[in-house]
Amino acid sequence: MHTIVVANPKGGSGKTTLATNVAGWLAGKRQAVAIADFDPQQSASEWLARRPGLFPAIARWDPQARRGSLERSPQWLIVDTPAGVHTDALREVLKRADALLVPISPSAYDISASQRFLAALGEYKAIKQGDLPLGLVGMRVDARTHAAAELDEFLKGTDLPVVAHLRDTQIYVYCARDGASVFDLPRSRAEQDWDQWRPLTRWISRQTLASREAA
Repeated sequence: MHTIVVANPKGGSGKTTLATNVAGWLAGKRQAVAIADFDPQQSASEWLARRPGLFPAIARWDPQARRGSLERSPQWLIVDTPAGVHTDALREVLKRADALLVPISPSAYDISASQRFLAALGEYKAIKQGDLPLGLVGMRVDARTHAAAELDEFLKGTDLPVVAHLRDTQIYVYCARDGASVFDLPRSRAEQDWDQWRPLTRWISRQTLASREAA
């Protein structure tokens, strides 16, 4: 099972949006996918509860449940971590991770919190040695704004891979409401967003291939 952790201690950074859409993309590829919702707000779990039965299935993985509680073992586990996750709890989650995605929104508060978070992550042995792939994702980016330019300037200074910029659009709001991902939408509504996701999905695919070769 491949485990992708989505983490940023700043609330509202876009973790659940990123986690649910990664899960939606994988499910659309006929992969067995589960979401582990560690956030006390349970937003990802509520999204799953609203997901129409005609869409590709995504399971909910309960950290407290016994092994074998799912109908079938997932090929992918997407972990949505809570805001304010502390170092020890995150360290435990990352021990089982195959990749880490860090969403960052274009605001001074988000950038400041993310800067501290990335500095802390840089002390993790697996990340320092390159054993755990880490990718940054710009969320709710409007390229016309000064905030987006400031986010780009920050990301360039991190020396970490920036795998995608996802635009600021109501489509993600509608998807959250309807239990959908952008990959469940028709091309006429979501083609621009599919294009923005392509570098991210390719990055995930490369990490999967690398982990298989290492195994």
